[in-house]
Amino acid sequence: MRITISIILDKLRLFLVVLEEGSLRRAADRLRISQSAITRQMQSLELDLGGRVLERTSAGVRPTNGGHALAERAKTLLADHDSTMAEVRRLVRGESERLRIGYIASAVQEYLGPAVAVLRRAYPRLKVKMLDQTPGEMIIALRQGKIDLALTLHGIDLLSRDFYARKLATVRSLVALPVSHRFATERQVSLSQLKGETFVRGSDDVVPGYTQRIIQFCRKYGGFRPRLATIDKATSLVESLALAANEEAISIQPVFISHLNVPNVVMVPIADAGATWDLFVVWQRGKIAGPLRTLLSELNLKSQ
Repeated sequence: MRITISIILDKLRLFLVVLEEGSLRRAADRLRISQSAITRQMQSLELDLGGRVLERTSAGVRPTNGGHALAERAKTLLADHDSTMAEVRRLVRGESERLRIGYIASAVQEYLGPAVAVLRRAYPRLKVKMLDQTPGEMIIALRQGKIDLALTLHGIDLLSRDFYARKLATVRSLVALPVSHRFATERQVSLSQLKGETFVRGSDDVVPGYTQRIIQFCRKYGGFRPRLATIDKATSLVESLALAANEEAISIQPVFISHLNVPNVVMVPIADAGATWDLFVVWQRGKIAGPLRTLLSELNLKSQ
């Protein structure tokens, strides 16, 4: 049975390579085996399944309807198999499991803290490493395999199809104002009231897409294009907000930063209901071992 399962998995891996290349010949070149060997394996796979999964075209091959369905299930099956085998190997060698999580500090306690607490109880030997990172840093760390999961706002469009992203929450916006600002004592403020103000310009390296989002908010809900200023010397969000206040600039941020204590800064909710931010959990395909699956379950997210 073990040998049979291994053979089936090998056929599925080969099938996915053929789909990626769109050609038996290119798949053979990539894998450095003969085209006839691939043809035999694909014929054997179709015999196992009792139907065709590939059809020839003038350009090469493409999946049938059944082939499309098989490809999606094969990706999930192989990812689960690979992660399970890696997990078992670690246990056999007596190694402790680890889970590395990148997160936005201002959001972690509300959205991630309770789930991580459950995870630690379920896996007492698990080493959970929490890394306070900017969204830009998380994108790089995910690509380089330095973190297994990220809790982030932006930049998921910069990741390849090797990653899954699931929306965890949608949150409202607030505006960070100098304490001397005329709206500092208001219970809420609309974006249209902020026309003529100077807004903080974000760095795309730190928060991909931030500036474009602020422009979008102001245009859509305020009816104006914002005047932007760059805060160069800031090394943290708190420092950035404080420096902005010193320059009499304002900053639009997700409402979950409201607990931050920033000198000489007041945070006032934005009244416009559509000015929202999506908070995502992102992880790599094939990295869905037991602890990560448990964490996603606690976050009410479906693993793939």
